[in-house]
Amino acid sequence: MRREFAIFDVASDMAHFRRQYAITTALTYVLPPRTALCGLIGAVLGLPKNDSLSSFQDREAVFGIQIVEPIRTGHVSINLLDTKGSPDFRPKAVNPHTTMRYEIVSSPRYRIMFSHAKLAQQLATSLQRGESRYTPCLGLAWMVAWFPDACRTVDVELIEGDNEVRSFVSPVRADDLVADVQWNADSVYQRLRMPAEMQPDRLVTRYEQYIIDTTGHPIETALKVYWRLPDDTCFSAM
Repeated sequence: MRREFAIFDVASDMAHFRRQYAITTALTYVLPPRTALCGLIGAVLGLPKNDSLSSFQDREAVFGIQIVEPIRTGHVSINLLDTKGSPDFRPKAVNPHTTMRYEIVSSPRYRIMFSHAKLAQQLATSLQRGESRYTPCLGLAWMVAWFPDACRTVDVELIEGDNEVRSFVSPVRADDLVADVQWNADSVYQRLRMPAEMQPDRLVTRYEQYIIDTTGHPIETALKVYWRLPDDTCFSAM
């Protein structure tokens, strides 16, 4: 099976994708979960917030992501307005500010691979024209994103049952592994459980575990299913 993908880079000064279990400390994923990519593409296309989730269900849309620049994280202290206990969300009259530490990804750059029967070509056209209906961001609203290179469309092949060791430029889904990862001594790996699909009412219906090389090096392993570009670049879907 073959599908048309829109492929483009997205970058920002900083990014934050909060881990859902981090209650007292705002920890971040090192790359955007699939649900965050739905919001990013929905912002470019001008889709209503809930429509971007319902339009990009797993049966309709395919996402892949590559870390272009090695991941660097740090912490920043952010002043917030304390509205706790206020029914109209007005800040407190006395000492209205509260400070919270956020973990952030510094100067991230990712390559996104996106396929959708109806919206992939529309997305490519918008990015080629430099158009975005809403302001794109990587996580929090003020972490404004931009698209440094032109978007291109590529015909990509789905490979199933190959079971050969190959280099994957993306994180790999743990459930798709059919061989051990060939660990690279120069790489830094993480194994993360991330939300992959969410309903419009914000209920997460699917989680996936991924193996990620935060340095951006390809991951050497064998997968039971993956996507291959015409130049033999391989990636795993999110």
